[in-house]
Amino acid sequence: MCIDDKKDDNTELDRMFTIENNVLKGRVISNDNGYTSVGKLIFDTFRSKPNFVWQVDAISGIEDNFSDICDRTIKCALWMQKHGVKKGDIVAICSHNHRDCIIPFLATLYLGAIVNPWDHLMNIDMARHFITLSQPKVIFVNEGSAEIALEAAKIELHHTKLVCFGYYPGIIPFSETLKYHDKSTVANFQCTDIDDPLHTGLIMFSSGTTGMPKGVQLSHKSILNIMELREGFPYGIQTQLWFTPLYWISGSFLNLKSIYFHIKKISAPEFNEKIACEIIEKYKVDWIMLSTSMANRFVRYDYLHDYDISNLKFAIIGGSALNRETQDIIKKYLSNTMIIQAYGMTELGGIITIQSSTATSGSCGIVIPNCQIKIIDIETGKTLGPNQTGELCAKTWTMMTGYHKNCEATKNIFDKNGWLHSGDLAYYNENGEVFIVDRLKEIIKYKGYQISPNKIENLLQSHPAVLEVGVVGIPHPIYDELPIAFISKVPNKEVSEEELSKMVASNMMDIYKLRGGIKFLPSLPHTPSGKISRKKLRAMAKELIIN
Repeated sequence: MCIDDKKDDNTELDRMFTIENNVLKGRVISNDNGYTSVGKLIFDTFRSKPNFVWQVDAISGIEDNFSDICDRTIKCALWMQKHGVKKGDIVAICSHNHRDCIIPFLATLYLGAIVNPWDHLMNIDMARHFITLSQPKVIFVNEGSAEIALEAAKIELHHTKLVCFGYYPGIIPFSETLKYHDKSTVANFQCTDIDDPLHTGLIMFSSGTTGMPKGVQLSHKSILNIMELREGFPYGIQTQLWFTPLYWISGSFLNLKSIYFHIKKISAPEFNEKIACEIIEKYKVDWIMLSTSMANRFVRYDYLHDYDISNLKFAIIGGSALNRETQDIIKKYLSNTMIIQAYGMTELGGIITIQSSTATSGSCGIVIPNCQIKIIDIETGKTLGPNQTGELCAKTWTMMTGYHKNCEATKNIFDKNGWLHSGDLAYYNENGEVFIVDRLKEIIKYKGYQISPNKIENLLQSHPAVLEVGVVGIPHPIYDELPIAFISKVPNKEVSEEELSKMVASNMMDIYKLRGGIKFLPSLPHTPSGKISRKKLRAMAKELIIN
C-alpha cells in the first residue's frame, strides 16, 4: 500500500488487497501513461521541470538539476551513437555510486539499447562470465574495475569500447564522451522509438545462488509499471538517500523513480555509519533505504545520537528478512522514524510486499498493487491457507520476461500457469501479512551481499585433503550471516583451517571469506537421498553460537 500519515485499520487493508481461494491479490491500478519507452519518459520528465535540483553529491556538495542531467545524458547518448550503439545493443556499467554513473544508464535507455549493470567488486572469473553472457558494445567502468574488465575482454577476445569514470591508462575518460557535440545536435536530439513495450530495457544480474549470476531481462513495460507504483514512496518526502549501486535492483530503480516522482537524491559513496549520519544531518534526509545489515550497523553506531537525524521520517529495509526482535530494536533507536520492511526479488522487478504503518514487526507487509501471491506446499503444489508454511509464488505486472540466453532456467522458475517460484519459504497470517521463514535456495547474505555457498564449496573441494564440504551461514546480529565451512578430510591427509581460509581469501572476492570459520568433522551429515544435509549443518552452526 502507499504509506501515508493516516492510521491504517482492517477496513483500509481490505481496500488494498483481497484473499481469494488462498491467493493474495493486490488491487489493480491502471498504469497506462501513454509511454512505451522508459528513455522517452525520463527525457520528457527532465524537460518538464528543468530547474528542479535532483542530485546532490554528498561529498562535494555539487548540485545537478534536471537540465544539467538531461544535457549530459544527451551528449553521452550522441557519443555512443557515433561509436555504433543502436537499439537492442547492450551497454554495461560497472561502478560504485557517484554523480556520473547514472548518465550512461539513462543515455542507453534514450537509444533503445539495453542497460546491464555489473558488480564493480567483480573478480576476473565474474567479469569473464558477464562479458560472455551479455557481449556489451560499450563498458563504462570505474578506476577500481578497469583492469579486470580489460583483462576479461582480452581473454574472451571480445572487442568492446571501454570508458572510465576517472582515469586509467589506455581507456577513454568519461569526460571525453561529453565533449565536441554541436549545440544544434544536442538541442534537436530525439529518443529512439520503442514500438514493442516488451522490448528489453534492462538486464540485471541475479544473485547466482546455484552458479554464476543469471541475466534477468526486464522489459520497458515492466519498468514503466514499476515506476508508476508509489509503494514505499510516501507523498511529501523531499530528500532521499540510499547506498546500493546500480548493480542492485534497488539502486537502479530508486534512481528512475526519484526522477519520475521529482524527489531529490543525495549521491553517496559506499555505506559507512559515520558518513550516513553526517549526510542525514547535513542534507536533512527524510527517507532512507538500507539493507538489513546496514540498518543493524547504523542503529548500533556508538555516536548515532550525537547527530541530528530528527528529520528522518522513513526507513525502508530490505535484502534479507528482518525478524521481530531486530525490527523492534531498530524502532527503539530510531523512535521518530517509520521503519518499513519490504520483500521482493530481482526476477519480480523489485518489491512485491511492503509494511503498512500498523504492520506486525517481523512481517514483510502486504501484497502491493498489480501483484498476486500464493504459498504452495513444497511436495504437492497445493495452495495453502493462512499460517501454513510453503514456497512463495507470485505473478506481477513487473516481473521479468525471462533469463537472458537461458531458456532452461526460465522454464524452471515459471510454472505452466505463469507463477514465478521464488525459492523462499513463507506464510501469511489472517491479516494477509507475509512472513519469510527460510530459503529453499541456499543463499547466504552477508552485509546485504548475496553469497553462493556452492562457489566456496567447489573451490574447497579442489583441495586434495578435502573429502566433503558444506557451507552455510551463521546468523550474525549486524552482518546478517557469516559463511562457515564444515569439512571432512580425506583419510591420512592433513590440512589446516588457516590453509583453507587463505585458499578462499586469495581466490575469491572479499565477501566470500569464511568469516564464520571452518569446522572439521569426521563425516558430514547426509539426507536419505545421499545429499549433504544443510539443515543439520545450519543447526550445528547455531549450536556453535550458543556454546
